[in-house]
Amino acid sequence: MNAVYAQSKRVENLHLTRERDRRRGRELATLLLAGLPIACAFLVYAALHIETVRIGYTREARARQVQQLKQENQRLRSQMLIASSPDRVAAVAVNQNLRPPRPGQIQYIEPPRARTER
Repeated sequence: MNAVYAQSKRVENLHLTRERDRRRGRELATLLLAGLPIACAFLVYAALHIETVRIGYTREARARQVQQLKQENQRLRSQMLIASSPDRVAAVAVNQNLRPPRPGQIQYIEPPRARTER
């Protein structure tokens, strides 16, 4: 009897590499080069939009501050007018026993003259 034994050999393809597909590489490079300017444009647009919003908030905050300062100025001016009215000044003078100056109590001082150097 002739018996034929077949041995199966395990094939390992670990060292085999697939050849690069150059056409696929060119397609990816073309897609990248076409999409890069569009992505940059979107990034620039987003940065400009964010800056515009930030400036808008800053402008509104300063406008509110100006309005508050105007109101404070108006309030202080009205207080100054009330405090410096002749009736109020006379009332404060009477309360503190102030009298008009007598003759000779007022002395006038002339400002010094500017020296001229030769």
